[in-house]
Amino acid sequence: MKVDSTPHSGLQTLKDGLQRTQQGDTPTTGGVGASTSTATGASGDASVNLSGLSSQLHSLASAGSSDIDTSHVASIKQAIKDGTLTIDSGKIADGVLATARDLLQKKSQSSGN
Repeated sequence: MKVDSTPHSGLQTLKDGLQRTQQGDTPTTGGVGASTSTATGASGDASVNLSGLSSQLHSLASAGSSDIDTSHVASIKQAIKDGTLTIDSGKIADGVLATARDLLQKKSQSSGN
């Protein structure tokens, strides 16, 4: 992921969008459930409407449901710091082979072979 640290990144795009909105043009946005924004005066205040999926994801995140086991991640970090992390290459190889088998089976089932 690249982070643009320039202080004016996207500023011109935002200004152009604001001008189009003030002139009555509808800004074009891409993607499913894209958010829309409308200007509300010369002060630059904007109103944003989020899709239902976005609201659902936000509520799940605030409820604490997570796909990441943070305590397990913390224990792995500590094991790395301590130099006690052991990596089972056989278990990794077995996982890679199992994934490859699953993908090949799904491919052969979808192609009708």
